[in-house]
Amino acid sequence: MKQRMIAILEAEGVPHGLLTPRETTVVILEKTEGVWDEQGRPRAERERVLASLDEVMNETELEAIPAIEGVEGAAEAVRRLKERGYRPAVLTRGHHAYAVEALRKTGMLDCFDLILGRGETPRPKPYAEALEHTAELMELSPDEIIFVGDHPIDSTCAENARVHFIAVLSGSTERDAWAEQGQGTILRSVVDLPDHLAELHPRRTSVQMMEPDLDYDQ
Repeated sequence: MKQRMIAILEAEGVPHGLLTPRETTVVILEKTEGVWDEQGRPRAERERVLASLDEVMNETELEAIPAIEGVEGAAEAVRRLKERGYRPAVLTRGHHAYAVEALRKTGMLDCFDLILGRGETPRPKPYAEALEHTAELMELSPDEIIFVGDHPIDSTCAENARVHFIAVLSGSTERDAWAEQGQGTILRSVVDLPDHLAELHPRRTSVQMMEPDLDYDQ
């Protein structure tokens, strides 16, 4: 997906070699905006290119759906949390349709009270507005949310929004990397969430949470 995006951006005047697929889409777009600012790129032209990028992201995500596999035990874990009164939600930088189809394929679509995808929050992760908007829609305050994620973008978003964060190792970020970021709570996967939260709140039966992001790219 990022290779396709970079090809479009380079064809639109972004210097070759400035962008790399090793960077997150957040960084790629921020660098692009910086170049456009220097070039004095008109807003209408920027929006045209951004629309092309969004189309590429949507297409690539939907192409990836056949390869999606659920984390073993995740569906059962989320259902246990719902039974205890938690309100799981998805906040992703992926397209809404991609998130829905991914959840459908893994048998988890009925587990979530809210699904917010790309373009459905004022600004995406890692900006605070992503979580703040989610909290508003769920009629919650930030201190009622537990945000669970597998990528540094998730922890940065939680920090920006002043929301409690739990890191999981079922993504590409390893334990040492989380520890270097100062993350105190690191779980093997979402499967461990019910037991972990039961230890934290043994008498609580109605706690809201944000469920892990489904992005394969972030």
